[in-house]
Amino acid sequence: MRKMKKSAVLLLYSLLVFEAYTQEVSSYLTPNQIMIGDHMELTLRAKNAKGITFPTISDSSMGNFRFVEELKTDTLYSGNDFTISKKYIITCFEDSLQTFPQLTFFTQTFLPIQSQSHKVTVVSPNVDSAKDIRPIKKIILVPLSRSEIASYLFVSLILLGLVLGLYLVYIRWIRKEKLFDTEKKADPPHVTALSSLKLIENEQLWQKGNHKEYYDRISDTIRLYLERRFGIKALEQTTHLILDSVFKLELPSDTTEHIQGLLELADLAKFAKQSPDQESNDRILKHAYNIVQSTQMSYDANKKANAKMVRKFYGQNKYAFKKEAINQDSIRSMVFGLMAIMLLLSATIISAYYIPVSYLLGLIADKPLVFFVWFIMIGILLTVIITSLIRGSMSEMLVIFDYNSIIIRNRKGQFIIPFEHIKTANINKKEDFDLTDIADKKHTISKKIEYFDEVKERIWDIIDIEQNSSTKQQ
Repeated sequence: MRKMKKSAVLLLYSLLVFEAYTQEVSSYLTPNQIMIGDHMELTLRAKNAKGITFPTISDSSMGNFRFVEELKTDTLYSGNDFTISKKYIITCFEDSLQTFPQLTFFTQTFLPIQSQSHKVTVVSPNVDSAKDIRPIKKIILVPLSRSEIASYLFVSLILLGLVLGLYLVYIRWIRKEKLFDTEKKADPPHVTALSSLKLIENEQLWQKGNHKEYYDRISDTIRLYLERRFGIKALEQTTHLILDSVFKLELPSDTTEHIQGLLELADLAKFAKQSPDQESNDRILKHAYNIVQSTQMSYDANKKANAKMVRKFYGQNKYAFKKEAINQDSIRSMVFGLMAIMLLLSATIISAYYIPVSYLLGLIADKPLVFFVWFIMIGILLTVIITSLIRGSMSEMLVIFDYNSIIIRNRKGQFIIPFEHIKTANINKKEDFDLTDIADKKHTISKKIEYFDEVKERIWDIIDIEQNSSTKQQ
């Protein structure tokens, strides 16, 4: 039994030794002579490499040689055999003849196999002490590695995803709920006036003996309407001054008479402390309704009948960009700017893999946190500046209806277009409003201004009136 066990052990040992001898390992180092600090390529190969463990290449395992980079591993098949080749870039900073040490491979049974050693001549540059010292050579720029690119690109894509998420939140909730609208859209003057008159009528003030309050509120409602509608400072002027301004508007005679009668009757009730009769109470409210309905700004059937007075009706009204539109465009430009910055950041990181890194790209490898912070901060600053310029440009936009012309004011300047010089007016593909004057110069009015439909209606009315006037003169 002892002989049989001894024979089995010897047989097993023989098989292991045979396996170790059939597995071949080798190492190659090129070139065998370098300038101090230059790169060399180390190749490690293992034939019949099943179960072979390659040595770890590091600064501590190679004597005076230093590890730089690991290259791609190759596998070559030949029948039932296969050979694995691993390549590394190494260097040496010690001059004179250097010996690259033997490296130890291990089989799957942990038997060591040694590779050969190599002699490498490392030379220092020739220095002529008689000559002046030359400057150090420029730093060699190399692209970043794939692993570096992947990690930095992952961070930039996360930031881009956060910006996209912010934009989706803006689309889904903020814009829908109009959270950034700072003020409520004001109703046209005629809507406000008619609502106020209806409220006064329903409260039945004079029926309850409140004659003074009844006349005060009707008078104030019409004064406010005249101020907002025609630009007359009616709330600050006396009845006499208001009537002087009203007469200059050349309104229909019955409208002018109603305004005069209403203001004078209200003054009597306020200052003379009279208590008008029921007929006067009914008449002043009726006149107030008539004043508003016969001169209201838009969607008024009576306005077509009084088209000759359209110039006076539209005198000195100003239209600016809606606050809502300014806020919406500001947020949108901010989000798009941040998206552009994140995409530029990703493109910069990807480019570092294909081109040698410069100072800017070098920050990615040396100080990635500093690079990301500065890149994003500069991008945000540029985005804020561009957004401010867009917001300022929109805030400066004004469309003014003067008595005889339209004034379009924007950052490029102020353009005065007399009514008779308006040639055509059409809606363009962006749904903005294009005016063309007799010199074929185009002026665009954005659809984002206040009461855009009303502005269109006014301009079309003016064109109709001017064309009809020209036809009659001919």
